[in-house]
Amino acid sequence: MKKIFSVILFALMITTTARAAEFEMVEYSAQVKLQWLVAAGVPEAQTFLKLLERPVFFSAENLEDFERIQKVNALYQELNYAAAIEYVKEMNYLNVMDLACSFSPRPMVLAQDGRKVIVGELATVCLIGDYFMDECAGKKARKKISYEVIPIEDGKIMQAQANKFNGKICIIEQGLIIYLDEERCGKMFDNIRDILKKHGGCMITSDFVQKKYFTETAAALYGEQNAPTLYEETKAVYAKVLDDTLADDFLQDEQAAMEFLKAHGLKAEKVPLFKTTPNLFISKQLTPIQIKNINELAAKDYLWIITAI
Repeated sequence: MKKIFSVILFALMITTTARAAEFEMVEYSAQVKLQWLVAAGVPEAQTFLKLLERPVFFSAENLEDFERIQKVNALYQELNYAAAIEYVKEMNYLNVMDLACSFSPRPMVLAQDGRKVIVGELATVCLIGDYFMDECAGKKARKKISYEVIPIEDGKIMQAQANKFNGKICIIEQGLIIYLDEERCGKMFDNIRDILKKHGGCMITSDFVQKKYFTETAAALYGEQNAPTLYEETKAVYAKVLDDTLADDFLQDEQAAMEFLKAHGLKAEKVPLFKTTPNLFISKQLTPIQIKNINELAAKDYLWIITAI
């Protein structure tokens, strides 16, 4: 199976120059985020990285201040990963559309709990995601998961995929908005509004005011005085992944974000990342003071629940 996967992957890379460029930009960024989840100690992520059979991009050998950058990003990724899973389970959504989840194990975890999950991604990530699911998900869960090429600006394709669900939908988006310009973001939210109006449900994200949220995450581990530096260092890390930069000047003001959503027929309620104290894998690596700070952060209103007006 692995040999067949490698042959398919190689063929995909050499088909066209444009396809190869897409593969690199999207899949490399996805691997970095998977690396952070592995660093947090998420067991499913560790399995996925082993299946990928590639060396990690960043380590103490090639990245200055590696230990702090890795721990902050590991915490940030696990907070988002776990918060989304908890919300879906708490509200008992049986239908989930996970947009741009990269190589996250989240679709598999939700499907193993009996939920139908459609992952919207680019073709390269769908190929690898399908491979991961074939290897890890189990027969029952595998039937619940579908990786689909879903351009976020294409309302017809997004709605067609949503029509595969029966009942209300929870759309998860973690880590995409901060890479979109205003035009593309607006088109995506128009399409999400149409899906939610037809099917009901909500979208959840923590991408709004992301700079403040990430900085507070860094402060929970290393203090307020070090947090801005760690944010800038993280931006530099992503810039190394083929110019993968964060749009940290867009939708970073809460009121402006609310008005933006309203202009696209949506409204948002801010809720705590977790209703109860989270049980995070990364806690095993932290001091009691760091854990206390993280528990306080987890109770803050950084999860946005977005619904159609």
